[in-house]
Amino acid sequence: MVVLLLAVIFSAPAQGETVWKGTSAQSLVDGAGDVLDKDGAAIELSAESTGEASFVGAITSLDASSFKGRNVRLAGRLRVDDGTGAGALWLRADGPKGRLAFASSGGVPVRAGEGPGDRDLLLYVPEASTSIKFGVTLGSAGALHAEQLTLTSAAVEATGVSAYAMLAHALPLIRAKALNTGNVNWPAEEAALLTDDQKKLPAQEAYAGLRRALDALADRHSLLQTPKDASTHRAQAVRSRPMESRSIADIGYILVPGLRGIGKDDRGAFTAELCNRIATLAPTSTKGWIVDLRQDNGGNMWPMLNGLHSLLGDRDAGGFRDRQGKTRKWRSRASPECQADLSNSRVAVLVGPRTASSGEAVAVAFRARPGTRFFGQPTAGLATANSTFPLPDGGALLLTTAAMADREGTEYPKGIVPESIVSGDQDAIEMGADWLRSAP
Repeated sequence: MVVLLLAVIFSAPAQGETVWKGTSAQSLVDGAGDVLDKDGAAIELSAESTGEASFVGAITSLDASSFKGRNVRLAGRLRVDDGTGAGALWLRADGPKGRLAFASSGGVPVRAGEGPGDRDLLLYVPEASTSIKFGVTLGSAGALHAEQLTLTSAAVEATGVSAYAMLAHALPLIRAKALNTGNVNWPAEEAALLTDDQKKLPAQEAYAGLRRALDALADRHSLLQTPKDASTHRAQAVRSRPMESRSIADIGYILVPGLRGIGKDDRGAFTAELCNRIATLAPTSTKGWIVDLRQDNGGNMWPMLNGLHSLLGDRDAGGFRDRQGKTRKWRSRASPECQADLSNSRVAVLVGPRTASSGEAVAVAFRARPGTRFFGQPTAGLATANSTFPLPDGGALLLTTAAMADREGTEYPKGIVPESIVSGDQDAIEMGADWLRSAP
């Protein structure tokens, strides 16, 4: 895996080789070069197991003094040489009490067999920052090569919007709309964040304060998008991994990946491919279906649901319940590629800890469905709905405003627990297939 970390702090000279360490005991890291040098650094990351974590990685840290109030750009070329997981860059600014800002290229993954991929991140470093931490991650056991890793500093682009204007716009909105608004001492938060000094600071400075408010909600799902992130999110939709399907004798197997973004063309292509894969397998899938959501880490739920319409049927499959208890029902929509009615077929749904957010929405859609059973491990516990609100600088607030409920009205605040728990040495696909074939 190859990573470019272009790091030039103003005109600072190279500081010698960058020192890397693993993010866990399983992460084996060998590095060379200096991220602050024009030629950058290189990393070899490998692991035989991720252990209890969902990834392995390499990490290093720099003092934030020279970066405060500026942007930092982390760039590099990544190549995954082994493993099923995605490779990514990550970049974080920390203050005395922890994280103030964070960015990752995980939404545009690099995978084995795809060759090298150039990635870069841009992050504003708040004035309260004390350190900058950054590195690379791999979402599975395997090997990643990163090269030309560089970290550079750049001036902040003027937006004409102050940090105070951002906070004054967003805080009342969060207070009024958030599902967990009752978790926050709003008078105290507003007094701490809406200070006169914020009127002299750029819009970028507001993100740290808004993240503080979102953290206080404790929904683990609300998030912020910078103007660049928001623009990318609107323009495209990126899969977390390739879609898969195959026939297992008399059973159809479908793996549904995550899909980050709302780009119309990508969204439509996802739905059409999923529908077509199901239609192709339908004639031979006489014993039922395995829908594998273990790698569906979320994003846009609608292309996933619509692509599974043949199995879900033309009926309410779930709902969004707001904090007043009002539920808005939802269902999948038919498309030209999804004409077959397979809603009476038996379905084994596979889930796990990486089944998150919109991946859990798909799981919720199958809960309480007749002829359905779940296999695997409990899901991530993010079965909640985010609403998008634009911010004055062009960024966006994705705020958790409702809980997801299944077709019988049950919510899953701690995640979905399968009826059949599958331990690490068991094969969930095999167990699901055995259950499907057990039917007369």
